[in-house]
Amino acid sequence: MDKDQRARIVARVTEERERLRPLQPEMTRTVIELLRRTVAEKEPGVVPWVNLATIKAIQAKHGTDGILALSLSLGNWAAAVAQDFARTTGHTAEQLMDFYETQFFEDDDPSDDDAS
Repeated sequence: MDKDQRARIVARVTEERERLRPLQPEMTRTVIELLRRTVAEKEPGVVPWVNLATIKAIQAKHGTDGILALSLSLGNWAAAVAQDFARTTGHTAEQLMDFYETQFFEDDDPSDDDAS
């Protein structure tokens, strides 16, 4: 990618972020509420349902822009939490991501399923 292409992409992202900025406070509050609700959940199977209900409510209220703003907020929160967690455990954020990526693909490996 050349310098002009990069500049156009950065400008487009900046423009889109500014367009969605009015939704930021509500989405940040929504993410905090969602995290409070789901991290305390004792039944892991409930978490996806809570997440989906939240997403559908945002979609109904704000449409695609709401989903984009919520996604941006969730991504920002995930990055911050991962960096904080890595720092407190004495690892880098990259090591933490490698660990979770390995866990995900091990758990998702269909060759591990018993065919009996």
